[in-house]
Amino acid sequence: MAGGGQQTPVLRGCSLELSGSGLTAVVGPSGAGKTSLLYCLSGLDRPDQGQISINGTDLYALNDEKRARFLRENVSFVFQQYNLIGYLTLEENVRLPHALARKRVDAAEVKDVLSRFGLWEKRSARVSTLSGGEQQRAALCRAVLMRPSVIFADEPTGALDTANTDVVLRVLRDLATQGCSVVMVTHDVESAALADRIVFMRDGVIAEATGRLGVDQILHTMARLGGETNA
Repeated sequence: MAGGGQQTPVLRGCSLELSGSGLTAVVGPSGAGKTSLLYCLSGLDRPDQGQISINGTDLYALNDEKRARFLRENVSFVFQQYNLIGYLTLEENVRLPHALARKRVDAAEVKDVLSRFGLWEKRSARVSTLSGGEQQRAALCRAVLMRPSVIFADEPTGALDTANTDVVLRVLRDLATQGCSVVMVTHDVESAALADRIVFMRDGVIAEATGRLGVDQILHTMARLGGETNA
């Protein structure tokens, strides 16, 4: 809100179409609207106007119950705050969406996903005892295990060291080549350089959208647009 109770829009006139699978990076300076865009695209926040469609389905043509079911079956979201339940074990957290949906999940598939993220040996640990990086990877495991058609990830490598960042990006890259559409907000230029598409944001608008770019090209584009990011 602005002074006098006047509303200040966070996003203004954003229009974006992401077709098919692939990895999309959303970059821009702090306050550019990156997370707000991600929340709107994923159905977590309802825009004041406009349309959000996923797999040809207009989210807000559905009632609340049908929209929640559609999102549960098609979309996974990885939050910066992880959104894990501290008194449950790591494995219980990863299985939780299936339990809530009353769906079975194969034990071998759970082991495979946890192993890919280097967490199999931690499966029985309470989430409250895990490091921030382990919790971040657990949140990613939970998203991947749902086999969604779209994964939205808000700074998925923000709490990770270099080795674990490489693990996470490799898994997301693999998912993107196997038919999943992955959309991630990132401040990390090297992570963005792995993306098939890059969306540059500034002041609540999509300033530019491109195909794959190298690190130097991303930095140059950010400088040209007046933004900043981390090398």
